[in-house]
Formats: sequence, structure tokens, C-alpha cells
Amino acid sequence: MCLRWNKWAVLALLVLGTLLPGASAWAQPQDTLGRSVITERLTLPMVLNQKGISGTVNTEKISAIPSFLGNADPIRFVRLLPSVQMNTEIEGGLYMQGSEHSHTLISQSGVPIYGATHLLGMFSVFNTPHYKGISYSTTARQELRMGGLVDMELQDTVTRRLAGDFSLGLLSAQGTLDIPLGTSSLKVSARRTYINILYGSFLRFKDFPIRYGFTDANVTWTWKPGKRDRVWADFFGCLDQGQASGSTIQKMAAQWYNALGALHWNHYFPEATLKQTVYATTYGMHSEIEAFQIRGWMPSYIRDYGYRNSLQWKDWDFGAHYSFFDVQPQNPRSEGHMNDSGLTGNVPRQLAMETVLSAQYSRILGYWLLLKAGLGVDWYLSPEKKSFWGVTPEVELQADFRDWGKATLRYGLKRQNLFQLGITNVGLPAEFWLAAGDIQAPQWSHNFSLAYNASFLENAWSVSAELYYKFLYNQLDYVGDIMDIYNGQYRLEDCVLQGKGRAYGVNLMLQRNRGPLTGWVSYSYSPSKRTFDAMDTFRDGAEYASSHERLHELDVVATYDFGKWDVGGTLVVASGLPYTRPDAFYVVGNRLICNYGPYNGERLPTYTRMDLSANWFLRKGPRGKTGFNFSVYNVLNIKNAVSYGIHINKDMTAYRFGPIDMMVSILPSIAFFHTF
Repeated sequence: MCLRWNKWAVLALLVLGTLLPGASAWAQPQDTLGRSVITERLTLPMVLNQKGISGTVNTEKISAIPSFLGNADPIRFVRLLPSVQMNTEIEGGLYMQGSEHSHTLISQSGVPIYGATHLLGMFSVFNTPHYKGISYSTTARQELRMGGLVDMELQDTVTRRLAGDFSLGLLSAQGTLDIPLGTSSLKVSARRTYINILYGSFLRFKDFPIRYGFTDANVTWTWKPGKRDRVWADFFGCLDQGQASGSTIQKMAAQWYNALGALHWNHYFPEATLKQTVYATTYGMHSEIEAFQIRGWMPSYIRDYGYRNSLQWKDWDFGAHYSFFDVQPQNPRSEGHMNDSGLTGNVPRQLAMETVLSAQYSRILGYWLLLKAGLGVDWYLSPEKKSFWGVTPEVELQADFRDWGKATLRYGLKRQNLFQLGITNVGLPAEFWLAAGDIQAPQWSHNFSLAYNASFLENAWSVSAELYYKFLYNQLDYVGDIMDIYNGQYRLEDCVLQGKGRAYGVNLMLQRNRGPLTGWVSYSYSPSKRTFDAMDTFRDGAEYASSHERLHELDVVATYDFGKWDVGGTLVVASGLPYTRPDAFYVVGNRLICNYGPYNGERLPTYTRMDLSANWFLRKGPRGKTGFNFSVYNVLNIKNAVSYGIHINKDMTAYRFGPIDMMVSILPSIAFFHTF
């Protein structure tokens, strides 16, 4: 039985089937976003690096960066940073420094988001004007994640004037409204796409047209009961729906969703800050596929109910975190198989919980040295009622050379109790979450890094660099096959490999911070290797490249402010992803049999893409702006291969092996925007 041809030969079926840092003292917070605050944010650089390739992103300037079909997207912006790997048009992951997508914590005001992208990763679920900023780091600190973090920061101050941000484009309409309510305020955002009207003919995978749309919305209520308290509640939800049909596909329909509700309370003591959050967040999907006289369903979901607490007092930072997980891994059902036997979902629902207690101490050693030492203790109860205990020590030594910059040496032992797996491995909703337990114990890693950042020429320029090395343990790789579902032979425990890995590399960034011309040039070298249990397919446990490894990546980002106009451009050049090439394939009965070469032994061609955009302002001032955005995606019209696979003709009598691309050529767009 062939394990890999189906991943790419029927990837179209799956693609379309699944369519189908802390608060300050209490006297410091401001009640309003006054003109001086807005002006200060506009003069900040796009990316403010604090420790190597970690820092904050100025959302006021994201709109100047070329966007996909006119939508300014924070996640697409983050992917241009040197520590984050570029993705293809069918990749929805966020890979940091060689780690898996699931190792990166994507959150909204500290609350996890488990499905951060819409269709194929082309759009994120975040409506940019609703957020005051983005913080990111290559380490998740005391969070139970082995990679970095990206946190969408919500406004936690009360606004005193009515304000809005609206845009209307060929792809979507979106709007944000700030409403003052005395001692409180309300911020509401919503977005709706109508992509099929103009772009339906552009979005195709092989011979399958994609019919698709999504809706997302945010509501944040902020209340200031007194000088020492801030209370805010936020609600977020999005729904994706898609359907398609083709020459071999009779019916495809799917929907997937995110939902979040959270209540936050910050209390500012004279010498301490107490932060508390209680939340519920969920992500799920359901798809139905009918093809080759076979009908199948693939439901899955994850629900996380939690409480977070942090206390910042003098040189100490204490934290507590509890989560209860309700997880349904992908549980396929099907009927009408070749052998007339159906598949009944037999993957059980999982209930698990985790608790973390942590403390961190900061101490200045002499004139120029800062030491931070932290320790976390976590307890995890698996779905099988097995307990796992662990510690997460972290040590950071920062040397401040004043005019010569800062250097930071860091070590951390990281742990994680959740895995993300899936048949396609391309960030689609077909991927699902799995709680650690009998299939695999919790994963953990040793993380080492040395970072440096400095500013020069009166902060007009800055440079950042980071060296890193990671040892990864208790890793999982999904090697299941869609034909296992068709033939009624699907067992989750038979579809995974267990093993370990390592990731290492260097990230470099040179940034222009001030003046009409701003932007950066960055380069990353990031090998990411895996070694799994011995089996013939994987050369008896030999080390091989991970499926998301990009050895080299160059990113160039630039914007220029002409006053009435600002223009922007991005250029991405990256090594191709690894894939496994079949040495031979042939048909026996109704099945295709493949003989494969070395696992992930070949690479796709180099990925190259340039995007351009321009904003023409009819009105531009400290209290608002009005104008038009013009953008061109893939201006060089390069059809980048997203994979290689076996192509089957309509009557299933001829087969060939060749590149698969997303058929995304030049895509122009225009949008009208207005803020006040």
C-alpha cells in the first residue's frame, strides 16, 4: 500500500474538503488615546526589537506593507520577520526557528487562539484595527509551549471620543468603531468577505475552483472603576465556509470556526501589579467529502477553559495558570468503500488538564549586567488519568554595552502537552490537536540562544541578530494516508511516528527606523532535523529534514512616505521545502503502488515572490485619514510550486509525476479606507 502518493494526488480533495511586557504602576495609565500618544506611535519604527529578534510591532504602520488583496494582515506581517519562516500559498502555519507550528503560542491578550488563519493561511483571523499592537518573542517564557509567541494586544484603556476605522475593497469589507460610555468604552470590529465575486476564478487548486467565504468579529468592553483598576472583557468569533466540486469530486462542503470569551482585571498597587484573566476558547471543524463513490466526514475540535494570574512586585514576577482541555482528535467516518465496508469513528474524546506555577527574579549585577532567573513547576493530567510532573527553568544574562548595544544569553527547558497533527501537513483545518498521553508522553526541549541588538546614528538604524540551538524530545510525525480512511482501516495510533529532533541557525536583521524610507533586510539560516523510530521507510532511524525546513530565507521590506502617497514593497526569496520523490509507481487493480526514494530527500524549487502596494491619501492627519489602497500580489507572476505529486487524468488511466502549484498569478486589488 502506498503511503505518500495519496497525500499529493488527492490533496485537492482534502484541500477542498476542508474548506468544506507588563502594565506600569497605578499612577501611570492614561484614560484616553490623546493626540500626543498617537503621534508618538506613528514615529515609532515598524518593529521595535528588544532582545535579539524579539520585540513589538507597530500596528499603525502595517497598512503601509503590501497585503493580500488589500487586507492588512498582522500574521502575514509577522511572517516577514527573520525568526519566522515564510509559507507557501497552501501553508497556514507559523514556524519560529525550526519549531513546529503548534510550538508557537498565538494569543489574544494572553488567551490562546488555536486556529489563527482562514483559508490556506492567506488570511489571518485578526482584524488589525481592533488591536493596539503585537508583541512577539522567540521564546514563550513560562508558557507551556516549546517555541515562540505572538500576542495580539488589546486596548485596555478607556477611550473618550468616538472613533472609527473602515475599509471597503474588492475582497472584503471591514470596520471598527470605538464608542465612549463614560467610565467605560466599547470597541466593535467586524469583517466579511465576498471573494467569489471577482476572485473565484483565480483561487484554484489544479482543476478545482474554490468557493469560499468567512466572517469574523471582535467586541471589547473596557471599564475603569477607579485609578488603580482596569477591567475589560473581550469576545471574538469567526466562521469559515466553503464548497467545491470537480471532475472527480461530486460534493465537498465544510465549515470551521474559532470562538473566544475572556474577562481581564488589572489592579495597580503602589509597588506591584496584579493581572487576572478567566477565559474559554475553542476551535473546531467539520467537513464532508463525496468522491469516487465514497462519502466521508472528518470532525475535530479543541476547547480550552482556563485561568491566568500574574503578580509583578519589585524584582519578582509570579505566575499561575490552569487549563482544562476538551479535545476531539480527527475522527473520520466514511461509507461506500471499495470493499463495501464503512469506517466508524473510533478516536475517543480526550479530557485533560494542566497547571503551572512560576516565579522569576531580576537582579542588576554591577553597572552593566542584568540577571533574570525563572523556575516553573507544571503538573499535567492526561486523558488516561496519568500524572506528569516537570520543571521549566529559564536563565537569562543581559549585558548592556550602552552605545554598543545589548547582548543576551538565554537557556530554557521548555515543555508542552499538546500536539498538532494532520493528513495534509499544510496548515489546513484537516490538521487537528491531540493531548499527550498513551500515544506520546508530553514533549520537551532544551533551548539555547545568544542575541544582540543595537541602534546607531541617533536610532535611525538598528541591527539585530540571534544564534540558537534546540534539542527536541518526544516528537510526533503524522504518516497516515487518506486511503486508510477510504478503506476503513484508520487507527490514529498507527498513523504516527515517535522520535526527537534538533533545530539550529542564525537570524539577522538590519532595519531603517526613521525618515520617509523605513523597512528592513533580514536573512535566516534555519536547519530543522528529525529522527524517528526505526522503520524501513525512514532508513532505520536516520536523521532527515523536517517537512517545514527552509535552509535559507531573505526578506526585504520597504516603505516610503511621500506625504499624499506612501508606497511599500516586499521581496521574499527562500529555499524550497523538502519532499519525498517516488522512484517508481504503478497500478495494481484500483490502487496505485509507489516505491519511494529517501524520505524528504528532494526539495522544491526556490520560492520567490514580490508584492507592491500604495496608499493615496485624500485626507491625512492626527485624528484620521481617508484614501485608497492599491496592491499587487505576486507582481513578478512567478508560479511557485507548493509541492510535487502524482497527477491522475480524469478516467484514471494515466499518471505522471510533476509540480503542483496554487495557480496564484498576479492579483491586483483596490480598497477604500476611512478613519476618524
